[in-house]
Amino acid sequence: MMRRALAPVLAAGVLLSLAGCASSVGTGQGTEPDPTPSATSTPTTAPTTSVPTTAPGVFTMPASCEQAWSREALSILSEEAGALNDPGLTMLSTEVVPALEVLDAVEPLRCTWGLASEVGIATTLAAVDEAQTETIRTALLAEGFTCEEREVVTRCELETELTGEVPGATGEVHVLGGGGWAATHWLNADFEPQYTDDLIATLWM
Repeated sequence: MMRRALAPVLAAGVLLSLAGCASSVGTGQGTEPDPTPSATSTPTTAPTTSVPTTAPGVFTMPASCEQAWSREALSILSEEAGALNDPGLTMLSTEVVPALEVLDAVEPLRCTWGLASEVGIATTLAAVDEAQTETIRTALLAEGFTCEEREVVTRCELETELTGEVPGATGEVHVLGGGGWAATHWLNADFEPQYTDDLIATLWM
């Protein structure tokens, strides 16, 4: 089973303070100039512009897979896990039936790493409502997933050892919260927890 830390930027204690890659830019109220300045008054302060960021814990749907991870993570995944979105990798991002039904009802972004082989990662990202979130959460718990409440999201994980002609390991990791869902299914390519932590830092922070 392949294990690799994604990037130094994901060191303990740093992840949850990373700036998200999906900040929104807006204009706040500035300081108004004195409408009747005297001849001897000093110049007034120019209007200022504030740049608010998306509130922590609110999911930001990326436009492409390249926007879902940090540059450092993308570089390591390309090198260690394989090609991004190769059409030959058809592995589903989850094998939990109720979760698959939710995927059919939304507009997910699918991102895969690797080729058609015994090594690969498949992730789908989607905006979901509260009812869909609860459906997914309930289904994961029923399947034996272990769920952990984090500061901004819920992270659920299940890993299985494989036996037979091709031994190894496979697993799923799901992130739910703030109107978003990331479902990841990996096969003999376990980059956790860095893989999912980088997703959280990029899309939920």
